[in-house]
Amino acid sequence: MKKVFAVILSLALLLSLTACGGKSTETTAPAASVEGTMEELLNKVIEQNPVQFMGATTPVDLTDTSEDGKWILKSVTGLEDASQITEAAFYEPMIGSIAFSMVMVRTASGVDPKTVAEAMKAGVDPRKWICVEADDMMVAGCGDVVMLIMVSSSSDMTAQSFVDAFQKVAGRDCDFVI
Repeated sequence: MKKVFAVILSLALLLSLTACGGKSTETTAPAASVEGTMEELLNKVIEQNPVQFMGATTPVDLTDTSEDGKWILKSVTGLEDASQITEAAFYEPMIGSIAFSMVMVRTASGVDPKTVAEAMKAGVDPRKWICVEADDMMVAGCGDVVMLIMVSSSSDMTAQSFVDAFQKVAGRDCDFVI
């Protein structure tokens, strides 16, 4: 009886050590993508957090490599080229004296969204308007979608309120906010 009990204890100890020391085969899956075009997502964010001005959602032609095309890409996204993104759109006021810009981009497969977000934040000009400046800026990412929001703190809007609306539209917390 003592031998049977000793064998059972030995097996239990062996199994517990194997369980603790075994390698995990579980891998971290990439964050799920947010469904919809960039235009659709921008419009949904505006529905969640309405603005008090007339604005428009505009797609960015990533194939336009003319001077104007490069200027638009840089002006709205802060990116020098479109090599790391597959889609982009922006929402801005129809008049130029309101410091507000919200842009969304979808990153290309294999591209780190946070790296794109950091490049966007570093490259965009918060003084791109005449006589006004956006001094409240945030960049957030959910899956392969990155949103940059710039507003003036003198308005009733905050960048955080648009990040919160983005999270509602995405149906989850952002992977990062910078």
